Amino acid sequence: MPDYRKKRRNKIFSSPQKVRKSRVKNANESEDIKMSPSKRPAKKTSEKSNMRVITGKKLEQKRRFKVFAATVSVLIIAVIVLQIIFPAGIIRTVSNNLALLGSGSYPIELESSDTLNCVSKGSHYYVLSDTMVYSFAASGKELFSYNHGFENPVIKTSVSGALVFEQGGTGAVIFSLSGVTGEIKTEKEIITAAISDSGNYAIVSRSDKYASTVSVYNKSGKRLYEWYSAQDTVNNAAISPNGKKLAVSTFSANVGQYNSKLRFLEFDSAESEHSESFEGSIVYSLENTGGSKLAVVTKNGVKFIKWSDFKTTDYENGYSAAFFRAGKGGSTAVFNRENDKTDNRIVIFSKKGEKTAEFEFKGIISDIAVYGGHIYCMSDTDIYLLDSSGKILRKASCGFGAVNLCITATNTAVVVTDNKIEKIKLEQ
Repeated sequence: MPDYRKKRRNKIFSSPQKVRKSRVKNANESEDIKMSPSKRPAKKTSEKSNMRVITGKKLEQKRRFKVFAATVSVLIIAVIVLQIIFPAGIIRTVSNNLALLGSGSYPIELESSDTLNCVSKGSHYYVLSDTMVYSFAASGKELFSYNHGFENPVIKTSVSGALVFEQGGTGAVIFSLSGVTGEIKTEKEIITAAISDSGNYAIVSRSDKYASTVSVYNKSGKRLYEWYSAQDTVNNAAISPNGKKLAVSTFSANVGQYNSKLRFLEFDSAESEHSESFEGSIVYSLENTGGSKLAVVTKNGVKFIKWSDFKTTDYENGYSAAFFRAGKGGSTAVFNRENDKTDNRIVIFSKKGEKTAEFEFKGIISDIAVYGGHIYCMSDTDIYLLDSSGKILRKASCGFGAVNLCITATNTAVVVTDNKIEKIKLEQ
């Protein structure tokens, strides 16, 4: 039986035992915990938050790289395009164009007594005398003058500059439109030379071990290439407008007959990239035509050869070559009878070397030029403007003593004498 006796407890240290209530109210009440979304108190508008959203830099770096790559690509393309348009480089081209700014006047007095040559480049021209070399803008402004001091001076020109050398001597001077850019001394006598639109130039000289030596330099005077002709003499040289290829003509004599050979060379090999032979003939000159072709002038014809793939266009004439001039928009050649200089055949060629016109001209031709599809012919004391059929469109008197002719604008001629330059307008 249960013991209901009263138990004795310590009244001081004991306390009544607490009765724990069950957490389950009743058996029917579920033990699942009810969930409800927490409600955050609304932030006060005046309270500033210290929290920031931090994003990675990967996307920004990719975007910056794309912009950089696109900018570099555009700059590279622009440089390539400008290099094609301006073979001499942007700096020299800008310098030359700045030199052309300004005006001058005619007539111009020359400090010389014997004019040897005059070469027109459209916007400017060069005059070579026995003592001086000049460059003038079409307006008459003097670009530079230089006392060369050579006994037998010869001038070679390009769009970007000129080279004057002493044939049979050892000196050469290189010019831009601003003046002298370099001088060179060779060990042996200079035979000929050439300069390209890029500013690269070649010097052909004699040699102790070889028949001829050809040295190619860049516009800063650094030697790029050297080629030796063991047996045949090099009599002409030309450099492509971009300055990357060299062409040379050589000649030899065999049983009283002259034979010539033309070679195209790249600067990484002594072997010819392309060659052609001219039996029984001498190559008179090699001329860049202002386009992509090289004109090879022989006794009875002109052959145009493309610098890139060496495709050729030929022209033959029964008369002998007297003049060849490359000009704006094309080139022209004059062939005449060896025993009758008044019987001439004038031929006009396009930039591609295709014949566009041919006609007769009766009279001694002192000089000739092509400009704007027309021919300007100096004969005796007159200058004639001829169309493609030989018809006289305009005429002007140039007086006695005229040596060379330069065309600076339509219907306008610059006539050079031994001591003066005059500007003449051709009238109908």
